[in-house]
Amino acid sequence: MPYITKSWCVHPCHATIDPTTGQNKFTKNGPNPTHPLGKYRLDTAIAADINKQYSLVTGSTSKRVSKGDKICGSCWKKMSKQEFGDDNEDMSVDNAEWINSYNNNNNNDNNNNNNDNNNNNNNNNDNNNNSDNNINIYTYNDNEQRGDDPENLPSSQEKRHTKEEAKRKLNAVFELLNIPTIRDIRRIKHIRENIYAACSALHTLCDMLLETEEQPVNQHLSGKDTNLLLSGFHNLFQQSGDNEQVRLLTIAPDYWGRIMIQKWFNCSEHQARQGILLKKNKGFLAFPEYSNGNKALPDSTIKLVTEFYSQDGISRASPRKKDIIHINKAPIPVRFMEITGREAFQQFIIDNPSIVIGKSSFYALKPRQVKYNVPLDTCLCIYHENMHLLLKAWSNFLKKNLPGHNIDLELINETYVVNRIICGIPTEDCFNRCCHDCSTINPTKILLDNIDINNDEILSWSQWMSLKNKIDLLHINGSISSLMNEIDSQWDTFLLHWYITTEQKEYIKNLRLNSSETSYIVAQLDFAENYTIFHQREVQGFHWNNQQVTVFTVHLKVGSNNKNIVIISDYMLHNTNFVYVAQELIVKFIKHHFPLVKKINYLSDGACSHFKNNFNMLNLIHHQQDFDLEACWTFTSTGHGKGPCDGLGASVKSTATRHITTSGISISSAEEFYKFTVQFNEDIARASINKQPPIHAFYVNSSTVENAYNRVLKSRWEKLNKT
Repeated sequence: MPYITKSWCVHPCHATIDPTTGQNKFTKNGPNPTHPLGKYRLDTAIAADINKQYSLVTGSTSKRVSKGDKICGSCWKKMSKQEFGDDNEDMSVDNAEWINSYNNNNNNDNNNNNNDNNNNNNNNNDNNNNSDNNINIYTYNDNEQRGDDPENLPSSQEKRHTKEEAKRKLNAVFELLNIPTIRDIRRIKHIRENIYAACSALHTLCDMLLETEEQPVNQHLSGKDTNLLLSGFHNLFQQSGDNEQVRLLTIAPDYWGRIMIQKWFNCSEHQARQGILLKKNKGFLAFPEYSNGNKALPDSTIKLVTEFYSQDGISRASPRKKDIIHINKAPIPVRFMEITGREAFQQFIIDNPSIVIGKSSFYALKPRQVKYNVPLDTCLCIYHENMHLLLKAWSNFLKKNLPGHNIDLELINETYVVNRIICGIPTEDCFNRCCHDCSTINPTKILLDNIDINNDEILSWSQWMSLKNKIDLLHINGSISSLMNEIDSQWDTFLLHWYITTEQKEYIKNLRLNSSETSYIVAQLDFAENYTIFHQREVQGFHWNNQQVTVFTVHLKVGSNNKNIVIISDYMLHNTNFVYVAQELIVKFIKHHFPLVKKINYLSDGACSHFKNNFNMLNLIHHQQDFDLEACWTFTSTGHGKGPCDGLGASVKSTATRHITTSGISISSAEEFYKFTVQFNEDIARASINKQPPIHAFYVNSSTVENAYNRVLKSRWEKLNKT
């Protein structure tokens, strides 16, 4: 960085030595130099007078001032003609009038309110006039440096002179415009109001002179209002985003350069350049465009996609305790996709037509717990799985024998065939095979369309069948015509089941979305697989005698709130007796956390042993009487009862298993399993932001279930058996 040379005052009065310290009285070094800066350039006459007087005083000509050198305001005032008169007689040592004049002015300015001090100062000046030459010069500097008041310094004198000049010029302008003049410079507010009035008057005179037709926007604004608007605009700029700041920079005047814009707006140098280029290329308040990449997706779109992946029907929670991952130290059950990624993307576009998102972005937003590859899939729907196996066998045959076929073989699935057969705007008659337009179309016609192949060729397929009261997977070899006949024979049943499943999923989805804390709550119930108690170190023979624990899972959905409940018990029967006791705990929990809820909508699969039976429906009729809360029940379609409850059971069992194998804790009973679950979730709650446990655990003793049966259910169900 280049060194900036300061122009100091060259007058010899600032080069004197303090006789007491032997150092210069005026310093040029340090953060606060006392030597004043030069402001006014000397002409030939004044430079000659200073050199003559300097030579007489010091007796040396080694340091002389010349034309063009600068002196400070105080020295200029003393050397000007207004200060010394019209005569330019030489100043001698015996008649050093400029020195005495400076001392007199100094003393009069500092003591204008004290007559005694004025008399003392005049006496001092008289004594100084009678002294020898050298003492006379030191007296001048002693008076200038006397005391600690900064007003006595030459720089302060210069500043005061500058203020007086500004006051004189402003008063001259105010007198011309009939505005009150400045009397006291301490009245800052009054002075600024007068300046605003002067500016307004000057603008009015300018308009009268130029006779412009365009009316200025701020003709009725005062100077104060204008400053407030500018201050507000400056605050708006500071609070705006980067792109909006560049856009606001185009408001700057055309003649403003990069540095001026950077200083006034307090922006970066890069932003100032961008603002100038934007205004030059696109005009006033144009929007900047960047081509360095795609725009980031809105947070609302990201949230919508992640929630879509976790919907039932798109993915399902795994019930296995091994399928658990930990995100932020919290156990999260893994979900497996029920459809392909392409089908999920197409379904998302259909459900959200206003959302703009690419396929790659949609795939990238898949949550960590959602997986494509299913290691083991159990409890599948037999209708869907058998049709899937038939279409998969046909697709594999086409890949092997017709590799150049123009149909995308990956699309030959249940959805592909259904959409090709039913009407464009389907009704219930289309799925019941009662529609006059599509009821005569069979899957064979769609699958064999534009395919020239021998129907007697042999291929293999698989089917789940019931033989001797057991379900088993059979592998079948047959001709193409046999495969097509099998597809056609299962089609009517499959199509109706498809329709019921699709409508029921949509109904359950809307049921959850419309729930609220003042209307109803959705409670999904299910029995998880029993937890088998084990120890990290077991003796021989214990493996065949270990105990089990019943795990009953409940997921509550009310508005945007979700609550997870796990009921642990040593009662080993999964029957309606246990469900009744669990309902009592669920109602108490709901009344405590959601006291304004008026109704419970139970949701479960169609398991006849504990949910879908006459005894449970009879209990539902007495729900209002037993628990003082209205209730209803919704069953999912056959083989499609997967939901968040499966993940709850897996999470609880996985947590206990992991701690037993790693930390060596011992769980020997259902009650100990319950205590461990409560403690683990309380530890997570203390470390979380909302201080709420992810899972609320309850314990039900087997005797409690038996007492409920003997007290309430036995007599009630006996009446049902008699009818």
